[in-house]
Amino acid sequence: MEDFVTFKCTGRWLRAWFTIVLLCLSTDVPAQNQIPANNVNATQKRLIVNAMTDQEGAWVANAETNIYRSGTFENVTFGYSAKNDWDVNLSLLNVQIAGSNLSFQGEPFLNTTKTYQLNSGLELAFGTLNGFTPGTAGPVQWLYFHFIDFQYTPFEGIELHGGPYLANKAITGTSRQVGLQTGIEIDLLADRLALNMDYISGEHALAGANVNLTVNLTPLFQVYLGVLVPEANSGNEFAGIVGFNFSSHRL
Repeated sequence: MEDFVTFKCTGRWLRAWFTIVLLCLSTDVPAQNQIPANNVNATQKRLIVNAMTDQEGAWVANAETNIYRSGTFENVTFGYSAKNDWDVNLSLLNVQIAGSNLSFQGEPFLNTTKTYQLNSGLELAFGTLNGFTPGTAGPVQWLYFHFIDFQYTPFEGIELHGGPYLANKAITGTSRQVGLQTGIEIDLLADRLALNMDYISGEHALAGANVNLTVNLTPLFQVYLGVLVPEANSGNEFAGIVGFNFSSHRL
């Protein structure tokens, strides 16, 4: 009976997610001619997608600096992991704080994710990020990134995730895109050291991978160092990453 209820709830969320996708497809302005990515992007746009903690009732915060050859960008996120596996985050992403042509370029986002526990090792998450450009260098644009994410733990210390995404032209810089986002987390030292790798497919401003080594300095505070690796033909640059995670509950 419990499995039936879970399946029924999941089916409702599948219908809701696809309804959102169809609305976006119907309202998004169709791309005319796809602009080559290397003429559009100088830096890989950063998205904060995955929840920082599995603990319910936890307040979380993240501060991350991306250091490119042409400039330095800051990302700040505040969120709450509610009961019933809801996660809600507010982010200000891709704010240039150093480099040439310095100007406010931050993009506010609201990230909402609902996760279902399918069995002891498999979870299914439905998420959507919605934001806008501040309009300082042109008209205000709506940005969205919708995704489905399967999260699988084959055994303790390894977590895999992946699934499809839909992103609009305003956020990719080229055209509306459907692709794959995936990743892996490996615990190198239990509750102390972990390796995180995430990847977004495509040839646009979001495309590429990030590889981070995370150290738990305390149960509530993490620091991580890593690199952003651009996808081929995306026009993005390599960048160094320095980040911090905070939580009111164990990370």
